[in-house]
Amino acid sequence: MRSYYSIASQEDMDRLLASIAGFHDSMTKEIHLMNRGYVRPDKSMIMTHRFDAQFLIQSQWEPFAVELLFMGIKELHLGNPGEYWGASGSVEVTTAPVEMKRIKMAFDSELTIVCESLSYRVRKDWLGNKSFLKFEVPSADTVPAHIFEDRWRQCSSCRDCWEEDLSEEFSYCENCGQLTELQKQD
Repeated sequence: MRSYYSIASQEDMDRLLASIAGFHDSMTKEIHLMNRGYVRPDKSMIMTHRFDAQFLIQSQWEPFAVELLFMGIKELHLGNPGEYWGASGSVEVTTAPVEMKRIKMAFDSELTIVCESLSYRVRKDWLGNKSFLKFEVPSADTVPAHIFEDRWRQCSSCRDCWEEDLSEEFSYCENCGQLTELQKQD
């Protein structure tokens, strides 16, 4: 997830909130909520249960749109889909007995999320009703995939190749099922 900024401290949270006017005059345009567990075609269950969500927030203030990734959601409250007057956020880190992070964001009283980690990236051109998130919800535990040739990509985990539109940054490997992130040559 090279293009995302991670919220690791209260200072990071404060910087995010300040960067978009505290999400004043903003709204949630789109939400993708995903359980990382699933049932395979052979009916066996992959027990990696964890809720992750991807949000597209549009704003009347620069940078105009932000993509937020909430990983390991513990609580989610979703209310009125109207505009927000502002948002608040907190980052709590405990170290005993193991280090754990608890991140909370609240958009007025209409949207509240508590999660283990939060990342974001600016999407300043993602305004309007035709701006949409992609198919896969990104995750911090992706493996790299490389362009093999034309529309083919190769999983770095199992080395299998599959055909996929190269505009899709994240894609599941058809062989091993691992979520991959396309590594484009710079």
